[in-house]
Amino acid sequence: MIPRGAPIAVIAPCGAYDPDRFAHGLRIAADRGHDLRPLPGLLQPHRYLAAPDDVRLAHIVEALSDPTYAAVWVARGGYGLTRILDRLDPADLARKPIIGFSDVTALFARLYAHGLGPCVHGPVVHSLPITDAASLDALFALLDGERTDLAGEMWVEGAVEAPVVGGNLCLLAATAGTPDQLDASGHILVLEEIGEPGYRVDRLLQQCRSAGVFDGVVGVVLGELVSCRAPEGADWTVEDMVREHLEALGVPVLAGVPVGHGARNHPFVWGDRAALRDGRLTWT
Repeated sequence: MIPRGAPIAVIAPCGAYDPDRFAHGLRIAADRGHDLRPLPGLLQPHRYLAAPDDVRLAHIVEALSDPTYAAVWVARGGYGLTRILDRLDPADLARKPIIGFSDVTALFARLYAHGLGPCVHGPVVHSLPITDAASLDALFALLDGERTDLAGEMWVEGAVEAPVVGGNLCLLAATAGTPDQLDASGHILVLEEIGEPGYRVDRLLQQCRSAGVFDGVVGVVLGELVSCRAPEGADWTVEDMVREHLEALGVPVLAGVPVGHGARNHPFVWGDRAALRDGRLTWT
């Protein structure tokens, strides 16, 4: 997918990042044979953002249009893409791989809708130092063109084969009702989340259902719900509540796959076809 040694632009279209951890991430990628090139002026902290809106937008356009770069890797997620997404004209961009997750889910939705990408849902540079060895191996194998299956537990039995999309639940809800709402009809939808109490996960899922994000979905893959908890003393778990929402869709549901904001964050490519059955998502 990305030849080793090919120039990869690094952009920071979301939150500010820790320079030391970012540098560590760059070294991890370099050790695997990849040439990551942070664009000049990447970190110009503005409130909780890596840089002002105009700077971050310009970096996206430069990285995704300049033929010098074979691919693009996002420095960190967090927040910020929904502030500039409506100013990003897909006509200005070229088709090339872009790697990221979390807040980058919103960017992927716009790129995928316009036939751009491939969009690789995988660790950002800033999270490489805290990603476990199995996930790193899966990520760099994917960049070499090799897919790794995802395994979990079937909450709803069934079998389906379809292209895969998805990512962070909060961002899918944030773009619901906007021109960048994800159209997941005919797709297997991946969901993951971090740091949301149970009632907020419930509200995010309901927002997606009410807005039609789940309409036409043929299967669901649930990644990790990192630090998403029910109130202390509750006789239910966040997983119980999520399961109710997903079972109501009437499609196969695979849960507990190693995708998300924790140390386990195996990659997948938006639009790649996969078979969901028998506790596995197998790339076809």
